[in-house]
Amino acid sequence: MAGLSSQLLAINFDELAEKIFPSNVVDNGWLVINDSVISGFIVVAVLLIVALILRLTIIRHWKTTPTGGQMFLETIVTFFDKSADDMTEEYSGLMGPYTLGAAAYICCGVLIELFGLRPAIADVGACVALALCTFIFIHTLGFMKNKHRRLKHYLNPINIITDLAVPVSMTFRLFGSILSGMVIMDLIYIIVEGIWYTVLPVFLPAIVTPLFTLFHAFIQSYVFASLSLTFVSEAIEPVPKREKRKRKKKESPAEA
Repeated sequence: MAGLSSQLLAINFDELAEKIFPSNVVDNGWLVINDSVISGFIVVAVLLIVALILRLTIIRHWKTTPTGGQMFLETIVTFFDKSADDMTEEYSGLMGPYTLGAAAYICCGVLIELFGLRPAIADVGACVALALCTFIFIHTLGFMKNKHRRLKHYLNPINIITDLAVPVSMTFRLFGSILSGMVIMDLIYIIVEGIWYTVLPVFLPAIVTPLFTLFHAFIQSYVFASLSLTFVSEAIEPVPKREKRKRKKKESPAEA
């Protein structure tokens, strides 16, 4: 135990601080591109190419008796479409594709870490962009549903503060979750390299990394999609109308 403690104390954790913040690939003063932005462009390109391949293969040759790929695609689309239909009703045709696209970007943006690249979501800018998209859907659909009655919502200052807190909370929740997962994996690598057992450095990261990254990617995608649908559902909820109280007629002395 004394030898293990001395090895842990001798580990240099300075590398961890360098991995927490993205490093700039391009820095021209007015244009700054870090490695998370590069990962984001790669994820978008991969998603577009996969969507094009699916459109030209599975969707183009849609069959009554589904194949394995068709069943997988139907399961994913049906899940997001049904979730959007249950929570946003007539706006499911808009929220279903949005939540599916956002979940796919988050999932692939985390899984890209398996290829040695920095996660695209490990940049606060990407998290802000996703949160602002949800914020726009919340207030746009809320106004479309309730129209002028939605404007009364902003007469209360507390409601304004609550609404502004939504994109902030969604940004830091997503960013903090992705960053913490990346930090945990880097800690495992640093500790394993510092202790350096015979078999541990080979098998521990190889087993833990795929499982943890897959679990983290799917959970964060599902949570973000669920939160987006929940906030939109609250915004489009009909505003209850106040019933006018009927005044009682005073009885005349003759009637009394």
